[in-house]
Amino acid sequence: MNKTPMTLWQSCLMVVLLVAGAVTSAFAVPPSQVLKVTTELPAFSGPCCFSFDETVAVTEPLTPVAVVVNWSASAGASFEDEFIGLMVNGGPCRFYGSGSFPAQGSVFAAYTFQWIVFPSDGLTAGTNTFTLCGGGGGIYAQDARFNVLTNILAARISN
Repeated sequence: MNKTPMTLWQSCLMVVLLVAGAVTSAFAVPPSQVLKVTTELPAFSGPCCFSFDETVAVTEPLTPVAVVVNWSASAGASFEDEFIGLMVNGGPCRFYGSGSFPAQGSVFAAYTFQWIVFPSDGLTAGTNTFTLCGGGGGIYAQDARFNVLTNILAARISN
């Protein structure tokens, strides 16, 4: 078997292609579409429904398409059922799919919610915002409180 070593030109080309691939994947998700909170210990308290002040945005084409919104969190220290939803473009807090977790006392657990927001839900051409909202439910809703250790909110336009 005859092996020919790569020329300098071929080596340079390979490096350029590797760098181009890495740069492209690094910028695959625009920063406005992902919010990662890992500092402090956000605590949300009160009856449903209020804004959590955590927002991501996407830019829709002239004909809006569905958007997939994901929220993953390590949350706990809740003694009341909690409801989690979205405010689309500053509208009311709504639930576009799963959106609650049960009271679990002082135990922290991982939660992931995925919502699909359709154009008929108020999406418009241009910038659209998605803000987490929610709060407590049940007979002790006014005293509801839950803590979040870390969380990631992300939105992507569907294909």
